[in-house]
Amino acid sequence: MNEPWYRDGLRFECTRCGRCCRGAGNVWLSDEEIRALAAHCEEDEETFRARATRRAGKRGVVLRAQRNQDCLFYDRSRGCTVYELRPRQCRTYPFWRANLADRETWEAEGRSCPGLGDGPLHTREAIDALANDDGIPNERTRQRSTAGS
Repeated sequence: MNEPWYRDGLRFECTRCGRCCRGAGNVWLSDEEIRALAAHCEEDEETFRARATRRAGKRGVVLRAQRNQDCLFYDRSRGCTVYELRPRQCRTYPFWRANLADRETWEAEGRSCPGLGDGPLHTREAIDALANDDGIPNERTRQRSTAGS
């Protein structure tokens, strides 16, 4: 069996800088996440879906963005306003399959994320578990502009 390039693990610790929350990109949501966010916003699920989500073709539902393309729940002065309830995709960042494709992709992501390369060492097994359940549909990868970084 071929070992992944990150077989010795990777260091990461979220600095809550918000760089991954800014700019173009989809945040995919499960029904469970929608229910939790609706409750947090003190809205019924139908109202929350209409206000805060949109269909992304047949692949699923994504969070609407602000006019400047930042995450709907990102505030430039306060950061993530739903940090404890953030969707699985946000909780598993940066350990997304797309970011782990090869060392060059990981290093490119690290140029916009100050937490990559710092903090605790995450084992290959832990990384694989996060990547296999990153909340992003299999046929999609996150594409983000670096304009907001």
